This record gives sequence, structure tokens and C-alpha cells, in this order.
Amino acid sequence: MINRLLLALFIVSFSTYTFAQNVDSLQSRLPSAEGTEKVNILNKLFIAYNQIDPTKALEHAKNALELASELNYSKGKAAALNNMGVIYKNQGIYDRALQFYIQSLRLSDQLEDSLGLASTMNNIGTVYSLQGVYDKALIYFIESHDLFKSLGDDERLIGTLNNIGNAYNDNGRADKALEYFNQSIALSKKSAMRHSSSDPLNNIGNIYYYNSEYDKALDYYSQSLAVEKESNNLLGQAQAYTNIGSVYLKLADPDKAEESQQRALQIAQQIDANPMLKLIYKNLSDIYKYRDNYKKAYDYRVLYDEIRDIIQSEENNRALAQFEVAFELQQKDKELEVLKQEKKIQDLQVEKSRIIILLALMGAMMIVGAGFTFYKLKTINKI
Repeated sequence: MINRLLLALFIVSFSTYTFAQNVDSLQSRLPSAEGTEKVNILNKLFIAYNQIDPTKALEHAKNALELASELNYSKGKAAALNNMGVIYKNQGIYDRALQFYIQSLRLSDQLEDSLGLASTMNNIGTVYSLQGVYDKALIYFIESHDLFKSLGDDERLIGTLNNIGNAYNDNGRADKALEYFNQSIALSKKSAMRHSSSDPLNNIGNIYYYNSEYDKALDYYSQSLAVEKESNNLLGQAQAYTNIGSVYLKLADPDKAEESQQRALQIAQQIDANPMLKLIYKNLSDIYKYRDNYKKAYDYRVLYDEIRDIIQSEENNRALAQFEVAFELQQKDKELEVLKQEKKIQDLQVEKSRIIILLALMGAMMIVGAGFTFYKLKTINKI
């Protein structure tokens, strides 16, 4: 069994910070920060918390959006809207994610902010890709790619090339996917960012593996492993070893298959990578089953079942946390709708009161006018 973990969709934040800054440093600056500086810090805190604490990330994104709106700080507001879109996307509430992304897109367009436009277009593409609407996803990915190219932003360009490749592959166009993965690899080498080539190399290996072209798959997985070693990316190394082991089993070489899986196992245990361990145990069980060693095959199957239960428990906890965030988001949406309805009712009541007052004034004027006319008639009669 191969690790079919194609490259995760490349999500872009407006911030120029590629990695999350020190949370403590940002938090210590927040109380004394004011104005646009505070908005910027809140947006950076969103980035810092997005993967580790979605509830806090949501809080910071909402605060940034509210403050930026109060200050009429358009660039900060565009970033906050983009971040809100990321939150909704992460919770699977794609319609709301698109609403925030499109608001951000319009604001960036007004500001003539090409980086903001490119970032949000890419993120809109990820939503459509997750929804399986690959034609729309490709339109936004390609628009994003063209903007990043005009900006000379090679790092983000490599990411969008991978996104385009994944969209084509998911749509059954492996030929076009290979074209874009190869462009991504070429650009990463040209830009002296060889570490960025690991994912497209792995993706190409996956395509060849599922086409039963095992020699080619092995070549690309081995190249990916070399890059991961240079970058000292242990998780990437474990993934590459696992994929290489899967190919060797297909090539009827159980000894090399086991050697690769054992190397992957050692790394995965070192970094507590449970999802990777699950896959490795399953692969080792398959290897011993191939050798007719059912005792060891069973032992690894037991380990597989145990780690699967641990992962399931972890996923249930994460799902509960995500449900709570999604519920909070939906409750906030309902509260906003209620407030809008109440505002409409209040506006109608005010308008109704104005009409009543106006009618009363008109009635009073008519009564006064009638009285004056009657008085004049009596005066004329006396004459």
C-alpha cells in the first residue's frame, strides 16, 4: 500500500511572514498596540494559531476584521477577510469561505494590490478544488499563477504550479498534471529552492505508481527522498521510504521492501508520526503475508489496529474541536441575521413613527386651516 498523500493545497496569507512568528512576542505586543499596528498583529496571530488552535485563530481574525473596519484600514481588512475565509474553509463551510474570499478579492482589486489578488485567487481555487469543481479551481489557480509570475514571487509560484497539477490529476488529466509538476520542479531548481521540489517529485511518483510504471515511480520517490534528506525533513523522509518500500513489494523484492519500511518505521517512531506508523505497519504486514510468514503478518496487523484506534481517538477529539468552532461560526452568522432583522424592524418602526407624526401634523394643519376659513366666512357674513 502506498502513501497517497498528494501535496496539500497551497494556502496563501496576505502576510509576508512565511512561518508563524513567536506567539509570546506577538501576544506581549498586543495590549499596547493601537490602530493599524494592532490590526497587523492580530492578523499575524491568526497565522500563528491557525494550525494549532482554531478557536483562538478565529478570535484574532474577527477582532482584526472589526478593528480594520472601524479604522477604515483597507489592506488590513482585506487580510482579515482572507483569514476568515481560511477559517471557514478549514471547517468545511465552503459557501461562507467563498463569501469572505470574494469580499477580500474585491477590496484588493480596489487597492490594486496584486499580491493580495493572487493570494485570494489561489485560496478560492482551493475551495473549488475541495468541492470537486476542478474547472473553476483551475481558472483561479491559473490567474493566481500569472499574477505571482508577474510579481516574480517564485516561492508562491512553485506552490500554485503544484495546485494546478493536483487539480488536473484529480480531474483525471495525469498528462497535464505531469506538465505542471515538472514546471514546479524546474522552477525550484532554477530559484535555488531545491527543497520545494520534493512534493512535485513525490506527486509524479504517485502518478507513475498508479499507472503501474514502477521503475519510474521508484526513480521519482528516490529523488524526493534525496531532497528530504538535504532539508532534514524527517516526516518527508519517512513518507519517501514508505513509498519506495511499496514499489519494491510490487517489484517482487520483499527484502528491499522490508528494509525501506523499517527505515521509515525508525523515523516515524522517532517523531511520533502516528498516521505514518499506521501505514508502515500495514505495509509490513503485507510484506510478511507475501512471504507466507503469517505469524509476523498478524503481529504487525495487531500493531496496525492499535495505532488505528489511537488515531481514531485523536481524530474524534479534533473533529469535536472543529465542530465547536463550526458551531460558533454558524451561531455568529445567525446572530448577525437576527441583528439585521431587528435593525430592519427598528428602521420600519422609526419610519412608521415618522409617518404618524407627519399625518398628525397634516391633520392639525387641516384643522387649523378649516377653523381659520370658518372664522373668515363668519367675518364676511357680518359685513
